[in-house]
Amino acid sequence: MLPNTTAADKDLLELINKNSIIIPIDSLNEAEREKVIKNIQPSSIDLRIGNLIWLMKGACRPMKNETVSQLLHNNSVKELELDDFLLLRDRVYVVKLQEMVNIQEYARIRTNAKSSSGRLDLQVRLLADHTPHYDSVNGPYQGELYAEISSNSFDCFLTSGGVAFNQMRYSLGNSTMPDDEIRSVLKTYPFLYTKNGERCENGEISIDGGLVLTLDLNGDHTNSEIIGYRAKRYGTSLVDIHKIAAHPIADFFDPIEKPKNKEITLEPGYFYLLSTNEAISLPPGFAGELAQFDSHLGHITSHYAGFFDPGWGYFSREEKQGNTATLEIRVHNKLETVRDGQPISVLRLERMAQNPMLIYGEKERKSHYARQIGVRYGKHFRE
Repeated sequence: MLPNTTAADKDLLELINKNSIIIPIDSLNEAEREKVIKNIQPSSIDLRIGNLIWLMKGACRPMKNETVSQLLHNNSVKELELDDFLLLRDRVYVVKLQEMVNIQEYARIRTNAKSSSGRLDLQVRLLADHTPHYDSVNGPYQGELYAEISSNSFDCFLTSGGVAFNQMRYSLGNSTMPDDEIRSVLKTYPFLYTKNGERCENGEISIDGGLVLTLDLNGDHTNSEIIGYRAKRYGTSLVDIHKIAAHPIADFFDPIEKPKNKEITLEPGYFYLLSTNEAISLPPGFAGELAQFDSHLGHITSHYAGFFDPGWGYFSREEKQGNTATLEIRVHNKLETVRDGQPISVLRLERMAQNPMLIYGEKERKSHYARQIGVRYGKHFRE
């Protein structure tokens, strides 16, 4: 890998072979091993939960002189087996991940919730020994990884471990592109398109710590009056994590129709799915990550699942390009009115170490969100 780049799928396979990323697959049969290898995405690897879970008093991170095991001993309520288990809404759990790492100096890992976790309003954050912050670990580091999981809207049912709620990127140095580099690369790669697939002119693109994305409350080119969804705050329906397209969306979310004045008021305590105006198109040599919170853009968390793989919205043989991003939104402390076209999030761009063997959306990857214009609810739901 070159310095200041993010690992592609081929790099991740090499890291696994070198035991920099450790996957316990020796005891698996050939079919199970093949399934695990499919967890490798174009720029990340899915992290699978184990079979033990700890109910916590509340969210808590280890100190620099503390392991996660010590944290669990001092701050957990009880240890439980993950067998026909119910993740209760508004409770905090920690689970050990099956993958481990042995990363060297200058290497870095980062995690984000998977798209389907984020659209379920599952907050999934990485914990590591001697690391007093979430979701990233700088090398050198050798050891186990854990996930803190909170379901903020729904009770969720699990029958066993092995499910992946979050995913991990590996980079050497800082792979995030500064604004001047983005401006230079924009001359060759547009990155942003309109909802009908036409290239956004460079003069229309705002760059401030990445590509600034705006909110869509108009819904043009979606053939629907629905521009978003709001989770039912006190719903009693249960999400079975293992069942895809099995849960009627109306049992879990209320639709948000196009507002006549092109603005809506977001309320604290509610979870919203909304969409960007811009359609993102990432060529194979680039990845992206949404900034979760930017105080310049209001008191709003705009996502839980922020990784965008190379190939997102990129259709090499087609005239029209781009997928809009579904945003997972919460506001903090007070009502906040948002308007169509206002800045809502920032997409940071990353340099890839090499082009992936398979980009996002190719048939072999079976991606659930490969074609989306407008808001898209998670794979667990259906009309």
